Amino acid sequence: MNNSAYTDVQTLQVSFNSQRAAFSNERMPDLATRQDRIKRVVDFIVEQQDDVVAATIADWQHKPAAFIKAVEILPVINHAKVVRKNLKQWMRDETRRADFPFNMVGAKTYIKYQPLGVVGVMVPWNGPIAMALVAAIDAFSAGNRVMVKISEFSPAAAALLSEKIPQYFEAAELTIVTGEVDIAQAFAALPFDHLMYTGSAGTAKHIMAAAARNLTPVTLELGGKSPVIVDSDTDMVYAAQRTMSGRLINSGQGCITPDYVLIEKPLLAEFLAAAKAAVATMYPFESAGEDYASIATDAHFRRMNELLEDARTKNCRIEEINIGADASKRQFTPVIIIDPPADSRVAREEIFGPILVIKTCDGLQAAIDHINAGERPLALYYFGGEKGKQQVLEQTHSGGVAVNEVMMQLMMSDLPFGGVGHSGMGSYWGGGAGYKRFSHAKSVFEQGWYKNIAAMMDPPYGKTIANMLKMGLKKLR
Repeated sequence: MNNSAYTDVQTLQVSFNSQRAAFSNERMPDLATRQDRIKRVVDFIVEQQDDVVAATIADWQHKPAAFIKAVEILPVINHAKVVRKNLKQWMRDETRRADFPFNMVGAKTYIKYQPLGVVGVMVPWNGPIAMALVAAIDAFSAGNRVMVKISEFSPAAAALLSEKIPQYFEAAELTIVTGEVDIAQAFAALPFDHLMYTGSAGTAKHIMAAAARNLTPVTLELGGKSPVIVDSDTDMVYAAQRTMSGRLINSGQGCITPDYVLIEKPLLAEFLAAAKAAVATMYPFESAGEDYASIATDAHFRRMNELLEDARTKNCRIEEINIGADASKRQFTPVIIIDPPADSRVAREEIFGPILVIKTCDGLQAAIDHINAGERPLALYYFGGEKGKQQVLEQTHSGGVAVNEVMMQLMMSDLPFGGVGHSGMGSYWGGGAGYKRFSHAKSVFEQGWYKNIAAMMDPPYGKTIANMLKMGLKKLR
């Protein structure tokens, strides 16, 4: 099989043209073809799992192997299982009801889902292999060809994919693209039939601008400051433990990790003590950060220190939790910052690291008002009872919500994943959302046995159309 990494604009265009030509020769792949492509994704990730672990560690310096398999490999397999199980049903035409009077004479209306063509996927550095393959599975399920641009900040993962994927896929099926910013810019400018980007909101604006020149539809999976509301009627120890688990998984480098906590001031001391205890239990000092992930890049590690230093210069209350983190491995000591001022960087920016902000407020409504005053987050978490839950669900907007838990909305195979507003647009992953995202829902009308019924509306107009209008032009009851 012939596939390779593309590092210049000319060969990038050649690859795109090759995929476009291949799609033109196979516009509606059958179920078996789609199932086979999904199977080969799983064959790759299972057979190359040791290399996936090694490449991830090479890019990150330190990351537990068990964690890598749990978040970079297992979700791909689980997603593929769900898609393969349901794909036959998803591919069926979706029957709709014809309007009167066409329904009286045997007319049919239905939706036929068609592949879009060539789908471009741009993945970030914090989970490039899993995100690339999950998106590819969704695009394959819909019958598309796929090109994936791997982040330049994940060189080992990019090298692994560009070297090994050709053993499983023809380049006209799945192409891995590597390269620096210039290649990413050229990639976004290709006239894809759909372009999916996962990353920062700032970069997403440039991606959208490039796609707009080709009228390419986009799916944007971004992020934002995902809040945790801790209500007064919750179990503080449980809420703190789950919040810190979510904040420190992958050292906080995930798009739906909890960013900050909103809690009433009288509850702060109890929550803070429970949070520290939870961290000490998960990452005991004597283990010296064995199960604690590094910060992905030197630049991001510097940014974490800059965020912390900015908080110090603004005289914030800072609680560091010593777990034996090793800075030489780019491990950043977990930090909790309490009530930083609005102009501090940790209050304004998505943190994307093991720093948790706690903001005290005057109750649930004040917490809701604070969230609504900012950009809509990708995820929102609520710990509390039924009454507060309904208030939060009805009065806030976010991509997804978890109640009395964090991050599990992403793990549910029947729930779509996506953002809203500043945190993204469009959904994929669960519930068949990816299949529909990368398909065109073609509306089809088939005339029934009485073929002259539409001609009743042709001129010259007379009693027939007058009677029809009389039947239809009525107020609703």
